[in-house]
Amino acid sequence: MNMIASYVRNRFFAGVLVVVPIIATFIALRFLFVQIDGLFAPWISELIGRHIPGLGVVVTAVVVLIAGIVASNFLGRRLVRFTDGILGKVPLVRSIHKASKDIVQTATLSRRQVFRDVVMVEYPRRGMHSYGFVTSYATRHGPEGAVEVANVFIPGPPVPTTGALVVLPLKDLFYLDVSVEEALKLVLSGGMVSPRDLRERPSAGSGVEGDPDWTD
Repeated sequence: MNMIASYVRNRFFAGVLVVVPIIATFIALRFLFVQIDGLFAPWISELIGRHIPGLGVVVTAVVVLIAGIVASNFLGRRLVRFTDGILGKVPLVRSIHKASKDIVQTATLSRRQVFRDVVMVEYPRRGMHSYGFVTSYATRHGPEGAVEVANVFIPGPPVPTTGALVVLPLKDLFYLDVSVEEALKLVLSGGMVSPRDLRERPSAGSGVEGDPDWTD
């Protein structure tokens, strides 16, 4: 009886891991579709006399494309800067606009721009290690002189968009010879999907002239 209960429980949780992400994705996409479609759908329906599901999404995509084309030329860039300047002077609007812009810019960065290296660091205390992603390198200037440091994002499983941002000297980083994709799978699965061997590789952010990982 215990074996049957254990079998059913394990298979049920296996099914949860498959079904829940699909349902969550469907709900998110449906919500996004409805919201975007609703931007222009009322005006289009009034113009043509009938409601066509999805037409609002198409019109929104065309408007965004046109805005991108306009913003890419000289006059468009000046117009964008002018608009940003106006919005930046309105207290409440300024905060919303800046936060939205930062989120969109971060979301549209390529994987290589966002996560440069996969590392293991001592966090949140000595003797305890966490997986992290180097997002950028910098040089800290203080009484001890110039010290090369790295901004390391430590994701909180199973939601990798939440976590902690820590600044560590390069000497405290243990660079792992695994890809960003493998590390993300490890975080998303809570450690259940993990490489059997975690090997160290030479550090990428040496800060020397000509090092592409440091300068780009």
